[in-house]
Amino acid sequence: MRHIIQEIVDTLESFVDHEEQSIMLIEAETEEAPLLLKTFGMVEENELSHDIYLSFGDEFQDTRKYVELVLERQQEQIEQLNIELEKKNLDTIRQIPSELFERNKPSKIRFFELMAHIRKVVDPERQVIWIFYPLSDVSKEEFYLKLFSYVSEKVLAGDLDNTKLIIRDCPSGFLREHLGYGEKNPAVTFYRPELDFQSVLKKLEEQSENENAPEDEKMQSVMLMAGVDVAEKNYDQALEKNERVLSYYKKTKQKENESIVRNNIGDIHYLQGDFPTAQQHYEDAVNISVERKSQPMVLYQSINLGNSLFMQEEYEEAFIYYDSAEKLADANKILAQRIHAMERMGKTKHCLKEIDEAREIYEKAAEICRKEEFKLGLRSILHGLMELHEGENDTENHKKCEKEYNRITKELEDIEPNLVKEASAQ
Repeated sequence: MRHIIQEIVDTLESFVDHEEQSIMLIEAETEEAPLLLKTFGMVEENELSHDIYLSFGDEFQDTRKYVELVLERQQEQIEQLNIELEKKNLDTIRQIPSELFERNKPSKIRFFELMAHIRKVVDPERQVIWIFYPLSDVSKEEFYLKLFSYVSEKVLAGDLDNTKLIIRDCPSGFLREHLGYGEKNPAVTFYRPELDFQSVLKKLEEQSENENAPEDEKMQSVMLMAGVDVAEKNYDQALEKNERVLSYYKKTKQKENESIVRNNIGDIHYLQGDFPTAQQHYEDAVNISVERKSQPMVLYQSINLGNSLFMQEEYEEAFIYYDSAEKLADANKILAQRIHAMERMGKTKHCLKEIDEAREIYEKAAEICRKEEFKLGLRSILHGLMELHEGENDTENHKKCEKEYNRITKELEDIEPNLVKEASAQ
C-alpha cells in the first residue's frame, strides 16, 4: 500500500513543482477521501518544501457557511502562529481584516480577498497551496461551481501570484468541464487516483512480482493480496500467500511480523471451521508476542486463541485467555477490547452453567459501558444478559434488559445504521 500512496504523493508534488500548472482538479470516491487527505499531509510535511499548505476537508453545505468556516479557521491559525512568534520575539503576521467577516459583500469575493490577504502576508518567494477537498459528497454542485470557478478564474488570470489550488471535482465533472484542462487549458490538470478495488489489487500484484522492489515491500503486498483472498473466501490461495510471507519473515528473523502472519494463518483455519489447527497457530503467535512483550498483539491474539478453544467447547481454558485479555485491556485502557473480552467471559461462564459468575461479569461490563457511554459495547453485553435471563426463565429481568437493548439499538441506528448491522453480524 505504501507504494500506492507514494504514487499519489509524487503526482501531487509534481503538480506543485510544475511552473505552468496552477490548478489541480481531483476526482475520487467519498470513501477514498481520507486517504487523499493523508497524502496531502505527507506532501506538506516534506522537509525540503518551503511552500505553505492550507488544507480544508470540511463539508460544503452552502457558499456562505463554507466561506465563513474557512475564514474562522484561518483566523484561528494566524492567532496560534502569532502566539508562537511572540514567544520567539519575532514579527507577527497581520490578522485577517475584520471587514471580511462582514456580510456586505458576496461570499465568493470575501473568499478571494482572504486568499489575497494570505498571499500578502506570506513571503512572496513561497508558494501558497490551497487544498479544498470536502470529505463528503457535494450536494449543491451549482453553488460549489460558482465559488470555485470564480477563485480559479482569478488564479488563472494571474490575480494571485505564486498561488495554486487543489480542488475536489465531482463525478459530474462540472469544474473540469467549465475550466477545461490539459490541451484545452494547460494551466489546469485533472487527476483521478486509481484507488478503486481492482486498480489497487492490480498494483499490489505488480508490486509483489517486481524484481526491483525491496523484498519487505513485496511481502507487504502479498499479505494484502492474501487479505483479499480471505474476503473472497479463496482460503487455499490465502494460505499459500501467508505461508510464503511466513517463510520470509522466519528467514529474516522478523519476529513481530512472524507473529502477525501466524495469527493470519490461524484466522484462515478458523474461518474454515478447523479450530484445532487455528488454535495451534494462535498459540504460536501468542508465544512470540509474549516473548517480544508486544501487549497489543498479546491482547488481540489471546481473544482469538480463546475463541478457537471456545469453539472446541474447551470453556475453562478459553476463559483463561479471555480473562488475560480483559486484564491487559484494562491496564492499557482499551475500552472496546476490554468489553469484548468481558462479553466472551460472560458467554463462557454461561456455557459452563456458572450462572451467577456469568451474571456478575455481564453486569460489571454493563456498568462500565454506561459510565463510559459505550453504547455499542453495552448493546452486546445486554444481548448476553438477555440470553442468560431467558435460559433462567427470568422474565422480569429479561424484559428490563430488552427495553434498554431496544433503546440503545435505536439510538445507534439513528447515528450509524451500518455499525449496528456489522455488530449484529459478528
